[in-house]
Amino acid sequence: MKSKLFFFIFLLNSYIESQTIIGNKGYTEFEIGNLNVLISVPHDGDLNPAEIADRNEEDGGFVIDYNTRRFANELNTELFSLLNRKPFMVFNNLHRKKMDPNRIPQVSCSNKSITLDCQKTYQEYHNYIKRFKRDMNFLYKQLLIIDLHGQSHRENWTEIGYLLNEDELNRPVLIETDKSSINALKENQGYSLEQIIRGNASLGSFIEKYNYRVVPSPSIKGPGNGDYYTGGYSTFIHKSSQVNTIQIELAYFLRSSNGQVKIHAKNIAKAIGEFYKYHKFSLYTKL
Repeated sequence: MKSKLFFFIFLLNSYIESQTIIGNKGYTEFEIGNLNVLISVPHDGDLNPAEIADRNEEDGGFVIDYNTRRFANELNTELFSLLNRKPFMVFNNLHRKKMDPNRIPQVSCSNKSITLDCQKTYQEYHNYIKRFKRDMNFLYKQLLIIDLHGQSHRENWTEIGYLLNEDELNRPVLIETDKSSINALKENQGYSLEQIIRGNASLGSFIEKYNYRVVPSPSIKGPGNGDYYTGGYSTFIHKSSQVNTIQIELAYFLRSSNGQVKIHAKNIAKAIGEFYKYHKFSLYTKL
């Protein structure tokens, strides 16, 4: 038991000094932290290497999620201040018309011209997330991955994607299912789907306390006829019995300028920090 405990302490301390791993040709970055939270930013890259062919636009949009990288960095800083540990971060630096890590492998790169650099970058991006999961799974009972995006829907709300579609969210009461991206948390703590997705235990509940319109939440339970993103490939592929994944689609006004980012990232970080503490994400695995 003592040897396991010493190894546990050694592994935890090995993450105290944050470091950044730069991927192939600088197309990805992996910032190592020491908290069981990872923030991924797939759609704010601006590198357009000519040697990588453009993807087909019908396989997913080309518009970048403006200022989501800056927003993620501010979240990182604020969460470190609140929780005294640094989240992990992963960035795709390629423009999404070159590579989109939030798509299935078959359409993440151009299907017109096979480019090994594109495929390698895609694999690196997801391998960094897998590394976070592998190492933190050993330390913590539950992990949290925030996949950060931006949208400009006319509703001007922030959308939280749990892999539940509009029809499911528009029901008066959610039907119990294990398909949600936070099923690990639901099962671990015995919540109903209603409580954990749009009740007082939901992330939406904590965010709306800071006067934001957010769906789903206690105030806006479903999108109705409005635009809404349910969660993408990363949210689906990285969830597990110990890993909770949440796609956050930030409204444009939250990230419209660097000044707005600083103001709103502080509030969103507070909400995430409160969600983290409420659900006892800091509990370690039994050794």
